[in-house]
Amino acid sequence: MNLYEFENNKNDQEHIIDAEAFGQSETSFAHSEVEKIKKKLEKRKKQQKKITVIFGGLSCVIFILVGFVSYSQYKLYKLSRDEQSYVSSAVVITASTTPEEIIKFLGRHILLPEGNPQIAQVKDVEKLRETQAFFKNAENGDVVVLYETIIFIYRPSRDIVVASGDLSGFGQTKP
Repeated sequence: MNLYEFENNKNDQEHIIDAEAFGQSETSFAHSEVEKIKKKLEKRKKQQKKITVIFGGLSCVIFILVGFVSYSQYKLYKLSRDEQSYVSSAVVITASTTPEEIIKFLGRHILLPEGNPQIAQVKDVEKLRETQAFFKNAENGDVVVLYETIIFIYRPSRDIVVASGDLSGFGQTKP
């Protein structure tokens, strides 16, 4: 028997002696000891419930965060995939690109008038800018589509309409 057990045993014997001195029986002493143990067990159960609630709450928060991050990454992936499909569908004017294809590409962006247009590719934009204010945003490689009443500048490399205007403004010189 070690010193700690000896001290505890000594204390228990003193309680029994004290209990007998006050007229209490050993059974009532045992009953009070059982009550003390029950209180300690209840206190421990309450602490365990608190810990369980805390860990449950943390688990829920972590689950929600993981779900949010997963959803965000999915949306980012989907957006980047859509962006890649737009880039891959960009039009590149080559020698094999027909006027019908250019009209089709331009028609995706704007309602085109009836009739057959004249189509030309911009080769020397600086010369055009000097003489025509309409070409101020044009670049080499852009396509000019000219109908009877309206003119368009289409940039196939970015698949955008750079400028459009009626022919009444065509022919004005840059101030």
